[in-house]
Amino acid sequence: MSLAYLLSILGSTFCMGLVDHRWRLFLFGRPRRALVVVAVGIGYFLVWDLVAIALEIYRRGESAAMTGIEVTPELPLEELFFITFLCYVTMVLHGLFSMLLRRSPAERPEVQHGKVAR
Repeated sequence: MSLAYLLSILGSTFCMGLVDHRWRLFLFGRPRRALVVVAVGIGYFLVWDLVAIALEIYRRGESAAMTGIEVTPELPLEELFFITFLCYVTMVLHGLFSMLLRRSPAERPEVQHGKVAR
């Protein structure tokens, strides 16, 4: 039993949370709305996984980096945390791109030959 994969997901989620907190992109901007959106996303992907498991499309892979704990047969504990991270990172990126697109052209950095000019 190893916590490596689970800890990497939790660490990545924490780092994304720091970015979100700094610029108030999603959860730290409108928390109630954000929690509803993440909950709906988790529900969607969890149903997706359960249907795929029932149809024998998905199987739990063996890895020394995983805890070995299954929520249901073929659904590892780490999958719940990964689904949560996937929904959260998607919405933080959406918030970031929305913020950048709302800026006036004068506030946007110019890109010349692959380098950002300030």
